[in-house]
Amino acid sequence: MRRLRESGSLWDVAPGISGLRGSVVTLRRQIEDALTDLARAETPNEWFAPTGVSFETLERAKYFSSFPQWLTTASHLSGDEATLQAIASSESPGRSARATCGAAEIALPPAVCYNTYAAHADSTIDAPLLMTAQGTCWRHEGEHRSALERAWAFTMREIVCLGAEWDVKTLLDRGVERASSLAARFGLETEIVVASDPFFAPSARGRAALQRIKGLKHELTFRFPDGRPLAIASFNDHEKFFGDAFAISLADGTSASSGCVAFGLERWLLAVLVTHGVNPADWPLAVHAHAALHPHSGAIGI
Repeated sequence: MRRLRESGSLWDVAPGISGLRGSVVTLRRQIEDALTDLARAETPNEWFAPTGVSFETLERAKYFSSFPQWLTTASHLSGDEATLQAIASSESPGRSARATCGAAEIALPPAVCYNTYAAHADSTIDAPLLMTAQGTCWRHEGEHRSALERAWAFTMREIVCLGAEWDVKTLLDRGVERASSLAARFGLETEIVVASDPFFAPSARGRAALQRIKGLKHELTFRFPDGRPLAIASFNDHEKFFGDAFAISLADGTSASSGCVAFGLERWLLAVLVTHGVNPADWPLAVHAHAALHPHSGAIGI
């Protein structure tokens, strides 16, 4: 990270909000292409992820008893002319504008999949439904925020399955295999570990224990040289939780099961840079080979 900042390849706007430039952008794009290809091998049904999620959707998903500590919201300035004139004439318009923003009307997505369930709410599906989408997700992790590793805003590619229990298990098993294979192609040493989500409310923390006991969440984990783990992909079996919450039924009238495979794009980028360094000549051959298959992503160079 120090070398990226010193070279100007990475700069910070705020804790957890960073920009990239130079050859590392090309590397990021090639990793993104590889993850997109992996997802499309699972399903051609690609969605364009909404850039916001309603409070009603999050409420229905029981988000506020699960992960409210992460939530970021969006608001806007008043259209009142006098208010806008006061801001414009203030000694510090930025500070004045920040103090004048109205109440939040929408949340910024903490994950891609919530809008998927909302789109199918109160419906019956006759066959397994698979979709994939990529979007910017927002999770404010307080003092733990850091560029690429625990960013406030980051890019997530998800593959979501709605269907029977077996359909979800099949997706997750294939996801583990494909993600592990891609990591190996990029020269990353990884392992699959049982994990759990950091549920907030005491009423929801039992779900974390249940996740571990039943093995409902696994992560593809990369380790830094000091042994610290970094999850670069997760494989999540929700059982009937979202099917019940959003009243999504199968043809036989039972609630649909759901699951998702999720990839943190910037974490993959960080893992490749930690493993191979910041010199493009040292990046894995798999990245160069993928670039040849995707000439639109540009040549690697400083």
